[in-house]
Amino acid sequence: MIRILRHTLCLLTLATLAACEKEREPRIEVSTGEVHLPGDASSGTAFTVSAEEPWRLSYTGEGFTVTPSGGARGETTVTVTATEINSAKARRKLGTITVHSPANTGDYPVEVYQRPAVATQTLLLYMPGRSLVTYYKHNIEGISAAVTNRIPGDGRILVCYQPEKHSSAVLQEIRYDPATERCQRTALKTYDDFDAGDPAAVQQLFADAAELAPARNYGLIIGCHGKAWIPASGGVLPRSMLPADDVWTTAPGAKQTRSFGDTGYELDITELAAALEAQWFRFDYLIFDDCFMANIETLYDLRRAVDYIVASPCEIMAAGFPYDRIVPHLFEGNGVFDGLEKACWEFWNFYENDWDTVQRNEQSGCISLAVTAQLDALMMEMRQIKDKKQPFDIDALQYYKGNATKLFYDLEHYVTLCCNDQGAIDSFKAQMELAFPVSCRHHTKYFYSAYDAIKHPVNYYSGVSVSEPSTVYAAENRQTNWYRDTH
Repeated sequence: MIRILRHTLCLLTLATLAACEKEREPRIEVSTGEVHLPGDASSGTAFTVSAEEPWRLSYTGEGFTVTPSGGARGETTVTVTATEINSAKARRKLGTITVHSPANTGDYPVEVYQRPAVATQTLLLYMPGRSLVTYYKHNIEGISAAVTNRIPGDGRILVCYQPEKHSSAVLQEIRYDPATERCQRTALKTYDDFDAGDPAAVQQLFADAAELAPARNYGLIIGCHGKAWIPASGGVLPRSMLPADDVWTTAPGAKQTRSFGDTGYELDITELAAALEAQWFRFDYLIFDDCFMANIETLYDLRRAVDYIVASPCEIMAAGFPYDRIVPHLFEGNGVFDGLEKACWEFWNFYENDWDTVQRNEQSGCISLAVTAQLDALMMEMRQIKDKKQPFDIDALQYYKGNATKLFYDLEHYVTLCCNDQGAIDSFKAQMELAFPVSCRHHTKYFYSAYDAIKHPVNYYSGVSVSEPSTVYAAENRQTNWYRDTH
């Protein structure tokens, strides 16, 4: 009897499984629920359909084509191509593609959008040279981690660096692909003959970025080289005799910073300014991921070329900016100043609290924001100081470079010590707050210098340096536009 019951149960189970198998719909999968076309015509993107039986699709809307109209068993790539330029200022919906299941029991919609032909913002990250390529790749990975369908949204992010050799470069776009739900890098242009030390080559790169990714606004980040206003090797200004401790010789075993670039492939700041000013468009902001660039002689030369400059008065560790944290703020849409203010805070917060997440890093991060429209007024305030100077102890002055050759000193601290007129000091400080907003000045308790491999205290901080008190490169300093205009 028991054997009969078991046999009956087995038969019932097999019958149930057979019925379920018979009722199961043929499987179908669509890789995405939406596609986003570039803003120009004849450009496209793709998604995949995986099915166990033949399928078909239909679509509503206009301004795009879809091929093929169906597929067989297996995986099929569906290509969606724009037929019109999106001249609007925002992303627009073109229509809906509907994939019909083999059993005709359900549909799978794919919404079709098109980005504007002119982006809301194009951000160019320019990282010349080869000495920091490993760190550059980590920086690019950081940007990729931040890129989603929302960031940069209708903006675009371009990266130019030299992964192979000093004589070549590649300009790439980093974008999010909703079809694969991954960040992708696409080469826009390769340079087989590129010299980072040639102003004409750099000028052409900036022009190419705007041509290949036209936008209503532009942002620029420059990495690697960072010697402030100091003339580049082979530059137009003659170099003074080097002191015994050699200004740019790092200490043995020092942790790497971005203070030294690739010798022979550097630009003078005046050359960079000329390359920027030669463009038909204007960069809204410039972020220096380089050491010593928050220097008044440097910033003053760039005041006509860009509206805002984020930089550090001391060295930046080789890890550079935490791009996964700052890039989203640059595309939030709350205004340029708001995004840069948050980027400054993120930089400081990383080096204050999370610096040890990167190997051979230090708790060392100083940053500030310069409003370039206020630098002419600051120059006029400084001009009033020159006739009110008094002797002071230079050893008490806050410096931003290690070893015996200090070279960069805090600008505001210098004024407070050398000026004998409190009214003039107060007026200078008031203008400093306009030129370098306090909300964007951040610093760790110490800064690290590779030139003596130790950390130095930050006892006074205005966010910007000056080289005038230094005896090194004194003759060259007197030729800078800042010195000439303030004297």
